[in-house]
Amino acid sequence: MTIASFRITLGALLATTALPALAHSDFTGMWERYPVPGQKQVDQRYAPSTIPPPPLKPEFKGPYEIQQKKLAARIAEGQPAGDNYVHCIPDGMPAMMMGMFPMEIVQRPEQVNITQEAFNQTRRIYMNQPLPKWDEIDPSFFGRSVGHWQGDTLVVETTGVKSYVTFRWAPHSESMKITERIHLIAPDYLKDEVTVEDDHLEKPWVWAWTFHRMKDYKIQEYVCEDNREYVDEQGNTRLRVK
Repeated sequence: MTIASFRITLGALLATTALPALAHSDFTGMWERYPVPGQKQVDQRYAPSTIPPPPLKPEFKGPYEIQQKKLAARIAEGQPAGDNYVHCIPDGMPAMMMGMFPMEIVQRPEQVNITQEAFNQTRRIYMNQPLPKWDEIDPSFFGRSVGHWQGDTLVVETTGVKSYVTFRWAPHSESMKITERIHLIAPDYLKDEVTVEDDHLEKPWVWAWTFHRMKDYKIQEYVCEDNREYVDEQGNTRLRVK
């Protein structure tokens, strides 16, 4: 075989042979927060970090602390918190990632979907795309999320979250940016390291959640309908009785 014919044959072979996709961790499946609320036995190897108070700038910290005192008083009186749940509004980002119910991850090379059973909230992470500027997209509950792999860690950036969609009632602007680093810390344990940056904050707000893989669980339908609850002027949750 001549050198020229060898090159032609090699070129044809390469053109018709599909290269294998890069292997990454597979998060597909059902997950629940670890530890489950109320669970006493916790393996410290997989324990999540504590969530610190938001490092708000002084002009936002004062009103936030006043609100927190009112909330603590309502809870002490046995009143439920007056939050978006009362209005059948989903958590949005980042709060949906800490839901008390299971969540389902469906992973494909071009997209990762995460569905939280509570309110059947679904966020879509578009892979290997640039993060748009916050003012180039319509604000939404889950914002626009884009992801890429760094080794076996899925790095996700999110922006464009509605300003009234809050986590722990912390105020923020629509330019808020959420960065997550999601990776397996054991075959059945998933960690989500969260960093929130915003001009309401003096420094990034950082914490981590852990999730445990569930076996043979199917996500249930969760619909908020015929809701009679409302929040009164004092922030208490009431029922409309007809």
